[in-house]
Amino acid sequence: MSNQSDDADKTCTNRPEHVAPTGQQPPMMQPQQTARQEYQQVPPAQASAQPQPYPQFPQPAAPAAPYPNSAYPVQIQVPPYPYQPYQYQAVPPQSYQPYPYPPQAAPPYQQAPPYPYPPQPMPQAQQPAWIPRRFLTYAQQVRRAVGREARLVLFYCVVMTAVALVAQMTIATVMILQGTPESEVFSDAFSNRISGAVSLIALVGCAIYLALMRSQDPLWRGLPHELRLELTGSGERAHRKMTPVVFLLAIMLILGASDVYTFILEPALDWLSGLFDLQPSTAMDSIDASMGTLAMVLYAGFFGPIMEELLFRGLVMPALAKYGKVFSIVTSAVLFGFFHTDLLQGTYAILVGLVLGYIAAEYGLVWSIALHITNNFVFSDLFSRLLTVMPENAQNIVGYGLYIAVGVGSLLYLVLRFRDIRGYMKANRSPQGTVAACWNSPWFLVFLGLSLLFAFVTGFTAV
Repeated sequence: MSNQSDDADKTCTNRPEHVAPTGQQPPMMQPQQTARQEYQQVPPAQASAQPQPYPQFPQPAAPAAPYPNSAYPVQIQVPPYPYQPYQYQAVPPQSYQPYPYPPQAAPPYQQAPPYPYPPQPMPQAQQPAWIPRRFLTYAQQVRRAVGREARLVLFYCVVMTAVALVAQMTIATVMILQGTPESEVFSDAFSNRISGAVSLIALVGCAIYLALMRSQDPLWRGLPHELRLELTGSGERAHRKMTPVVFLLAIMLILGASDVYTFILEPALDWLSGLFDLQPSTAMDSIDASMGTLAMVLYAGFFGPIMEELLFRGLVMPALAKYGKVFSIVTSAVLFGFFHTDLLQGTYAILVGLVLGYIAAEYGLVWSIALHITNNFVFSDLFSRLLTVMPENAQNIVGYGLYIAVGVGSLLYLVLRFRDIRGYMKANRSPQGTVAACWNSPWFLVFLGLSLLFAFVTGFTAV
């Protein structure tokens, strides 16, 4: 039995592993027991007592053909592809013949004549395209800023005088051509009659001058809109809202300055002129003589104050504000006083300029214009006309009573608010050396000197 198994093993070793031994079928070819053959019906009594085997599911049937052996693949004989070699077409050889270029003779070489090189100057060092800006000291900046504003006011006066002179000569020439006698044309009465119209024409020339010289100034950008905002206290230049009490106090201080003019400056000028046997002549005399015309009322009461406020509180004062608020108020007031080229009116204008400068700095330019118009039109014109229709005794009582009331009220107000005024000056004072630099400005000194000279020349006449 063992010999047969050994022989079978030897025989199997020479065969593939997937091929069954001789005389035996592969496992899948052997008959399988089905579930019907294995299952035997058990009586019900025994089925409950003995465990039952699991049911056997039917196995797949054996294939009809023997199991293919994958170890020996089937080789398929494929007939060879009928290959036909590609027949190239023979290209006949071509003979190369060079292009027959015509013979050309080379031109004879001509040597260029020597170039006469003129002598050149030595190269000079060029200036740099950007020259570094020279830094100015604080005093130099103040002198330059003050001189710039003083020069603006000086040429404003020159333009006003020149335009007024040309307008007056033109009107006189037209009147003479119309047959008016020369004695009447060159009389003081005729000059007073046309002075209002001449002043308005000169004011137009000054407006054109300011528009050309300061066309880029922030004052002109949205001026009407800014003035409307200042009425409600929401402007960019001023942040305080005007109240009726403040407006009345400002009017009282301006009228109080007129007391200084009437009771101090005018008697002092009369005494000084009497020492030299001279008679004073002020600008107020010529203005009072010409106030009967509508043109002079419009000039002195409306358009003149507007232009002066635009110049001094609209252009000059904001340009100096960066050196101190108090400094800008005082400097613009000094320029405003000397602008009038009159000893009495100039001193009075400096005091009024201090009040108007404070109002413009704190409440807005529109309120300084309103105060200036109120002083010139209401109190200097309308109130004076009202006094003239009263009896002489009533004129003295009302006039002097008003002067005393506003004078005492202004003095009491300044005394009671002295600490507040002093605190305001300390809070808005300028750095040290600002005032000294201002009074060292050449243009500032030139303007003051010319104004004083003009005031002395035109302010006194021989007795």
